[in-house]
Amino acid sequence: MKNKLLAIFLIFLILSCQNGLEVDSTKQTATDPIADITYLKGYFYTTNLDLSTNSGPQIDLYKIDSTSFPVDRFEMDLNGQGYLAATNDGTNLYFQPRFTDYILKMTPLGELFWYQSDYFLDNTADTTSTFMYWSGRGITWADTNLVVLYGHKEDSTLYRWRYITVNDNFSTIKDTVVVWGHLNKTGVFALDYDPINKEFLLLCIDRTNNYILFSVSSELEYDNSYYNIPDSALGIAVAGNSKIYLSLPDRRIEEFTRP
Repeated sequence: MKNKLLAIFLIFLILSCQNGLEVDSTKQTATDPIADITYLKGYFYTTNLDLSTNSGPQIDLYKIDSTSFPVDRFEMDLNGQGYLAATNDGTNLYFQPRFTDYILKMTPLGELFWYQSDYFLDNTADTTSTFMYWSGRGITWADTNLVVLYGHKEDSTLYRWRYITVNDNFSTIKDTVVVWGHLNKTGVFALDYDPINKEFLLLCIDRTNNYILFSVSSELEYDNSYYNIPDSALGIAVAGNSKIYLSLPDRRIEEFTRP
């Protein structure tokens, strides 16, 4: 009798859990804004900024032409990543999530090659993972290496540049910390590299809460100059002839000309 009652109780428990658990896998990509952009072989590539918290694949890869018209879309087997910083090596794409220390390599069709943890110790006595102290602030390709930028979670003036080789293996070539006192807590949120002028271009919010673009040399030297940008800008890409493009939430991509 006790076994029968226990069986009945378990059945009711399972049924109640099933009835109470409603899994929402609805995609909202049609209304999501776009995130960071990268320019590859005449087209821009970007992802939607997924904030839905729904289950299942919620992130798409978009191929967009120079008129901001989407010419193709590929489903990525990802969700819960929020903003994805983007870059390319001339053939394939790389993405950096905000919430983890992973870096993803994909084809322009959204097919995953690999994802790697950019794990580094904050100091020799620390065994916690990267994103406990540092959050991703941008990714770009500079000459022959992947360059990844992190901002410190507790000290908003500290930024960590990491140069990574990904050709034969995933290993660090250079790791350096810079101090930028002119930015607010949000700070840098996107960057790209201009191979012609040998400079990094960064989008950020300064201490007066203005959205600005500033550049640093390949040696990370900053001359204190900056340019105001639209406060809705989400990403940046450098195309041919050092042309600068900004991505906007309404899925427009506009050229930005420095005064």
